[in-house]
Amino acid sequence: MTQGDRLPTGDAVVDRMLRGGIPEGRAVLVRGGPGTGKTTFAMQFLQEGIATGERCLFVSTEQTREELRDSFAGYEFDLDHELLGVTTLHPSPSGTGDGDSLTLRTLEGGNTVDDREIPFTTENVARYFESARGCDRLVLDSVSALRAVTDDGELFRRQLLELIRVFSDQLGATTLFTAENNDGHDPLSFTTHGVIGLRRERIDDDPHRFLEVEKMRGVDHDRRTVEYTLEPTGIEAGPVRRSQPPELKTHKHTSIGIDGLDALCGGGLATGAGVLLEHDGHANLTALFGALLSRAVERDSTLVLSPTIRMRPSSVRTILEGHDVSLDDLLERDRLFVIDMIGAWDGSRENVYADCHTADAVAAAYDDIARRAGDAPRFSLVNADAMVNTLGPEEARASRYALESDWLRPEDLLVHIQNPKETSEQMNGFYTNAAEQILRTWVTDAGLQYVSLRKSPCGFVGTTSLVEYTTEPPYLTVQEPPEERENPYAE
Repeated sequence: MTQGDRLPTGDAVVDRMLRGGIPEGRAVLVRGGPGTGKTTFAMQFLQEGIATGERCLFVSTEQTREELRDSFAGYEFDLDHELLGVTTLHPSPSGTGDGDSLTLRTLEGGNTVDDREIPFTTENVARYFESARGCDRLVLDSVSALRAVTDDGELFRRQLLELIRVFSDQLGATTLFTAENNDGHDPLSFTTHGVIGLRRERIDDDPHRFLEVEKMRGVDHDRRTVEYTLEPTGIEAGPVRRSQPPELKTHKHTSIGIDGLDALCGGGLATGAGVLLEHDGHANLTALFGALLSRAVERDSTLVLSPTIRMRPSSVRTILEGHDVSLDDLLERDRLFVIDMIGAWDGSRENVYADCHTADAVAAAYDDIARRAGDAPRFSLVNADAMVNTLGPEEARASRYALESDWLRPEDLLVHIQNPKETSEQMNGFYTNAAEQILRTWVTDAGLQYVSLRKSPCGFVGTTSLVEYTTEPPYLTVQEPPEERENPYAE
């Protein structure tokens, strides 16, 4: 019946986001605006249960049985299946005039338990659903109708808590509650086990629908937004993949040495292609630079730096020493070369190219480095902002093209570092288009640093991970992506 302790929803993408489905025996809120497909999602959940032999119950607070049948006329739902019960529940103001009490009625107009007015209490709701005891899946569509019959927020909150207790605790059912956005259903957001949000949005003036798992306690769920359509079988979410399949792989990748970041990128940095690292000017890049340089040294690579202002000789020396690597040794053995656009390095040193103010001069420097470095793999870390500011946009473009077409080999790494705020929108677009893989890191107002994979031939594209700093090499950790997503590793 279940996958582990999960009940599948009926959509493969949503199930993967939830690591198998809705946690068994829990109550989950499905909320969204009109026309987002909340009722469809809920009925699809029940139809999936029917297909695996589970007892299911659909409780409507807004539509009669006939109205439901009309609503689902375009779907392939079996509303007459012996394992599916359909009923209605409708609290209405008490005829006694007591503003703090509600009466339980059916939408068809009759009292639900006997011929008397029945107060809306836990006991009476439980009596009404006694026949549903042992039900595996239950849907209440929707709590918004309950809110409409009372202006008393505290009374409404008590009603919701009673329903959760009855359905989850007394009946033992895995329950979906549906609700409109912004209609006072906030108590359910806090008291239910999970929240799935549905919304509509226009993209280039075309309507689209989106789904997000906003909360699911105890589940390392996929936090990314997916798009979905309404099909005859219910909702159909996508994309199934966000990066190209292994069959289309045209690159290798090189481990960074930071487990979470390697996992995020699908194995590491794209090799033999351009990589772009975007930052906001606030993010600390020192530890990341150190990890990249140290890893390159371990691979016996030749290091080529076009340094940022944070990579003065003293800073690079400290960064390398933190990984037991000597700056002077690298320079003396022609393992490190510097194309200095910021004027911070000693231009008298043979390995420092200080007079690089044109694209031709930069190309000549790289040609000389290639001659001296021999066949060793190369790791180039390029300050894109300095290139644009020193060479100008046109020359910077020419230099970027030359690096990839004339300098970069299949075993080499080429990483450009850019702060989009420092260059024009046109140049930002150029660097984005030229890169095979894009990582973005930034610091929030709360002081938390994150890294996101924005573009990549493999990996968890669109995923954002927390960055934390440590006292041992590589001096930072990156949050692992959720485990139950598509395997992005290209072999």
